[in-house]
Amino acid sequence: QTRAFRINAHDSRYLSTHHTTMRVKASNTNDGTRAKISHFFRLIALSFVAVILIKSFGTGSWHSKAANQEEHHIKNDPAVSLTASKDITENEAGQDSNFVEFVFSNLDGETGKEGKLIVHLMPEWAPLGVERIKELVDAKFYDECRAFRVVHNFMAQLGLNGDPKVQKLWVRKKIKDDPVKASNTRGTVTFAMAGPDTRTTQIFFNKVDNKFLDGQGFAPFGKVVSGLEEVIDHINEEYSEKPSQGMIQQRGNEYLKEFPRLSFIKTARFVSSADVKK
Repeated sequence: QTRAFRINAHDSRYLSTHHTTMRVKASNTNDGTRAKISHFFRLIALSFVAVILIKSFGTGSWHSKAANQEEHHIKNDPAVSLTASKDITENEAGQDSNFVEFVFSNLDGETGKEGKLIVHLMPEWAPLGVERIKELVDAKFYDECRAFRVVHNFMAQLGLNGDPKVQKLWVRKKIKDDPVKASNTRGTVTFAMAGPDTRTTQIFFNKVDNKFLDGQGFAPFGKVVSGLEEVIDHINEEYSEKPSQGMIQQRGNEYLKEFPRLSFIKTARFVSSADVKK
């Protein structure tokens, strides 16, 4: 019994000691939990403060200074400024303009001899024709187009693209006819056609009065207002109607190398009315 008592006493002491240990451990655990919770809320508070500081920092003087420096860099970077200025200029003189500047080269069949003419587009004459010519100029379709048919005392015809792939894209895009509201007088510009509602890309400049074309449904869409004598009268006539339109559509400007002195449009771009010579 004593032994048992002793055991019991020992057990009691052990239990008592164990109970104390458990209480100490529980106390320590509670303290640790509290510390962890306190630390957690402290981290949340610090994060909240950090977010506020970052937002304030982003809208503060440093941010404004950096933005101003970037804007200053853009304004003072020649390449950036030139590109932006060019884009703005082209947009301002885009399809809202009714003036197109054609730069011709190889005038009189002389390599490098250039001249500029400006065509005033007339929507009141031919709204469908003007809409199409604007599409073509905007697409830079006429760049490098050869004047493949130039007949003395008649007209100068062009509008077959030098790249057969490009030409093929447009050949089926026929537009309906406009009623003839203006006469084919000298300096007017008109779409060529092969019958009713067949206009696509080919145009011609009337070198003389061709009023007989009015009754055949040829509706002018514009007129030359600058460069008539300097350019139209110097488009090379030596090949007349020799170049084959079929071959041009098949082989483009590669075929036209057989006619090296053909005059051609170097560029066709929209310009503002201020660019027209008074």
